Amino acid sequence: MRRIHLTAAICIAACSMSLVACGGSEAPETTAATEAATEAAAEETSAEEETAEAAEESTAEETSEAAAEGTAELRIGQAYGAAHGNKCFTVATAVIDGDDTIVAAYIDEFQFFDEGQTGVPNSGSFIEKGYVAEGRVLGSKRANNAYYSENMAKAGATMELAANFDGLQAFAAGKTISELEELAGKPAEEVVDAVSSATLADTAGYIGVIVDAAKAAEETPAVSYDGDLADLSLNMAVTVTHGEDSFALAAVYGDGNEIVLSYLDEFQFFDADQTGVPNSEAFAEAGDISADYVLGSKRVNDAFYSANMAKAGATMNIAANYDGIQAYVDGKTVAELEELLGGSDEEVIDAVSSATLTAMPGYISAVLEAAK
Repeated sequence: MRRIHLTAAICIAACSMSLVACGGSEAPETTAATEAATEAAAEETSAEEETAEAAEESTAEETSEAAAEGTAELRIGQAYGAAHGNKCFTVATAVIDGDDTIVAAYIDEFQFFDEGQTGVPNSGSFIEKGYVAEGRVLGSKRANNAYYSENMAKAGATMELAANFDGLQAFAAGKTISELEELAGKPAEEVVDAVSSATLADTAGYIGVIVDAAKAAEETPAVSYDGDLADLSLNMAVTVTHGEDSFALAAVYGDGNEIVLSYLDEFQFFDADQTGVPNSEAFAEAGDISADYVLGSKRVNDAFYSANMAKAGATMNIAANYDGIQAYVDGKTVAELEELLGGSDEEVIDAVSSATLTAMPGYISAVLEAAK
């Protein structure tokens, strides 16, 4: 029988959210997408790749070691970094137990592609508003795995990028934060050799971002889970919760039916003096983003974003709202959340008393997308 409960209480406040978007600017000249992707792929390919069979064997072995049955105190965290060059930024999510052991990890990266590839939600709006150059889209490498991996193959790679990310995640599961941190600090070649389930030359960088996510998890509330961790997996949805100015990342650790842990963040373009994602300056220099703006996490820019919310009467910061939504959905089943969304928007807002965002149905839908 699974039992989930929060170890920290969430305060309740009432507010409404609003943020006025900045004006656009002339789109700068773009670069050739295929050339950029090929160059990035060449940098990703390790000179000493393991075979796919060895990768699969290592992944299965490490996943088995990570699975444990019994009551566990679990926490979730997320971090952003520049694991590979200056053309993209990395997102890592990690779930840890009470012994600071990583029980699950998830990696994705976001890079600018030509407009023919799959962009994040609201990509068209970002171009129209002058944030992103005409003909360019910011896209998830997992969503564009076939395209990106094809360019990697031209540089000699034998494993697709998504399979490499999966191998890194499997390697991290079962390791303590200190073990991974020690490994990430070693010479790049030594780290590549140690992680036989992946073949990326920048393996050390990816391991480092997972470590950062695990450390962030140490600061979040815990839930108690009574069950077999082997039944659970960590997944992420890149989606939209409301409006045309942002896109969201929703992470869920669960079994496809029950949500054990969740994590929400959103990304929006801010004035250039706010905190952007890693490699923001490089994106502007390449002409992908207008120099007047940066793409930033709303959690990272919580004070700035929440100040704009307060001007519209809000009394609760955006990060606190995210935490409140997470507190509500953790322990719920997919069926329960689907039933909730079957009601009116007002009923959904009233039900989630630990948060006060008027776009509540969008956030619940984002969690559901990741849970499935």
